Parts: sequence; structure tokens; C-alpha cells
Amino acid sequence: MTKVTLRHAVLRACRAWAEQVEIGTMRLQTAEGYIQGCERLVRYATALSLSRLDDITDAVAQAFIDAPGRNRHGHLTPTPADSTRRVRKSAVDALFATCRALGLTTKAPLIDLPPIPRSKRLPAGRLTDADIDKLRFHSERGMPQTRHAAVLGLLLSGQHTAEIGFTRTTDVDFEHNRVWSHGATRITARFCSFDTWTHEVLRLRADFIRAHTAPDEPHALATIAGSPAYRLQSSVCTAFGETVRSSGTAPGGRPARPRDVHSWAAAKTLAASGQIADVALRFGLSSLDGAARLAGYEWRPSLTREDEE
Repeated sequence: MTKVTLRHAVLRACRAWAEQVEIGTMRLQTAEGYIQGCERLVRYATALSLSRLDDITDAVAQAFIDAPGRNRHGHLTPTPADSTRRVRKSAVDALFATCRALGLTTKAPLIDLPPIPRSKRLPAGRLTDADIDKLRFHSERGMPQTRHAAVLGLLLSGQHTAEIGFTRTTDVDFEHNRVWSHGATRITARFCSFDTWTHEVLRLRADFIRAHTAPDEPHALATIAGSPAYRLQSSVCTAFGETVRSSGTAPGGRPARPRDVHSWAAAKTLAASGQIADVALRFGLSSLDGAARLAGYEWRPSLTREDEE
């Protein structure tokens, strides 16, 4: 086992993860994240002249997790974010767990270390109509060559960031003002209706893409077709973040997030129909409680002390 090289171990683990994806016991996005992390581990180990799987000791694995890196813009990040550290740790844990199951090692680096803490999830910020108008205005810059307005329009329609990357020009039904949403983990596939502004920006974007793309190529509205799922979602979030920065929209003192747009749209849906079920349907949610929280509606208020007595 001590002679097993790190590259060979990673290849065996990748095959095992691919088999799990095929039979449905592992999500494709999870496997892609593991593979990306392991590829970085191989490069890191090579730089240290480490070639064997068992050369990855507790100290080496911890140094890899805490190592400086570069963000999506190529800028050096001396101290990686906790989210990046969690992704790296997950890849190392998954690699060794799989290799132990394959009989390639008995090592388990990092197993005794506590989990990397997660930051507390902030509640959705409450965007105003003026905030949405400002986001729309700034997203139109460079349209239709730029994708920012299309991303915002799809968010406003009810699509999630994990869905937008898979949306094609053929998914848009301009006659009925709706777009087919392919669904994602815990998100149901459905049609999402859109308003006049979204109709116009999606039409302009679709026409531009068709005019500048070969007929036999996939016509993705906001991303590069064929990219891994995690890259598609990251690309969508990047486009939305650029619109937020240029507009300066910051509900609650922090930059707006895609969920904030959903919260605004969910509140509008609830106000129009009065039905939580309509909110759940629009956003592909299976939980009415989750739909109510998204719309900012407390439909099951906690009991007061008098009620308990």
C-alpha cells in the first residue's frame, strides 16, 4: 500500500465516484467538486516532491487546506476563505475514505480534527421596488452582448442559480411569457412566468446568441454550454455579483444576493394570489414552510406565553 502513487489513487477514486454517480448514490456536482479538489492536491504534492498517497500526512493535508490560492479573477488570496477550506478538506476526506474502501491505504488524515465552522446564514435582505429597478438599470449595460440582464431576468422569473446555467434559448416560450426551468437538487422542474421587462431582455439576448452561434451548437442564455455544474452556478453568481457591485444595492448593509431577489419576487407572488402554494410552485419548492419564509410571511407564529398557559 505504501507504494501506491497519489496519481494512481486519485484515478481509482475518480472511477469509483463516477460509478456512484451512475447508480445515483452521489450527485454529479459532488463528484466534480471532489475531483477538482484532488487535482489541486496532486499539484500541491508535486510541488513538495511528494508522489505517494501515504505521503499525505496530517500535516501535509492541513497545509494543503490552509494554502494560499487564487480567486476566480486570478488574484492571490493569502488566507483562503472557510468555504474554500471546507471544499479542500472534503476532497481529502473523500479521497482517503474511498481509497481505504479500495484497499489502497489505511491512513485517515484529518479525521480527528474538528469540522471547519460555517458562518451563520444571514436572512434574506428585503429589497424594495426601487432596488429592483436599480438592478435592472445596471444589468442592461452592454446588453445584449452581456448576460447580466438575462441572469437577473431569470432570477426574477423564479429560477435558481443552479438552474440558470442550463437554460437554453429553446427553453424560453415568448408567446406565453414563460421559461422552462430544469430543476436542481430539492428544486422541482417547472415553467416560470416572467414580466414584460424580462421578456424583452431575454428576447434580445436570445436573438444575439442565435446570430453569433453556430446552428448546431447549444444556445445557452447566460453561460458556456458544456461546463461542469459547479462552474455554471459559480458563473451565474459572478454575473449577478457584478450587477450588484455596479448598482451598489445593499439591503441590510450587505451586498444583495440572488436569494434577496427571490424573496422580493416571492412577496409579490404572495401579494397577488394570497396563496403560499403559488410561491412554492413558482420557485419549485416542496416545502410550504420554506416558501413562506422566502416570501417573508410568518404563517405559523410562535405561541405567546399566554397561549401556552
